[in-house]
Amino acid sequence: MLDVLFVGTRNSVRSILAESILRSSGKGRFRAFSAGCAPAAEVNSEVLAFLGERHLPTEGLHPKSVEQFVGDAPRFAFVIALSQPAAARIAAVRWSGDPVVAHWPLDEEDGEQDSAWAIRDAFWVLSRRIKIFANLPHGRASRRSLENKILALESWQ
Repeated sequence: MLDVLFVGTRNSVRSILAESILRSSGKGRFRAFSAGCAPAAEVNSEVLAFLGERHLPTEGLHPKSVEQFVGDAPRFAFVIALSQPAAARIAAVRWSGDPVVAHWPLDEEDGEQDSAWAIRDAFWVLSRRIKIFANLPHGRASRRSLENKILALESWQ
């Protein structure tokens, strides 16, 4: 099992979506986690409803701080930032092990990141990226080759 951490700014929308998508599409091969640089008090209720309507896992989803995953934490194989603040934060962390660190930014307008349209759009972009990610030849390709493929997913919309 490969541990994957998705990091967002508030860990209430995008990183929660990513965690749920990978939990569903990567069963048996990945353990998905999410965190935020400045975690919200709770997950956006529209996100939970959206995931529930699609029969994706929501159990245990809650905002967590990046700090929770530093030090005595899972040894992540991959740490993926989903926002500019998250990218800056994960670059400053000394992760245990040697995870592949990537930045998969999602377009966002100020004040629009929590709207129903933004949630839907983020979900579809993340779904495509994560399904490709989950189907990469993990364990069979060189680290460099795998890293290049994961970094290339940044541009997939």
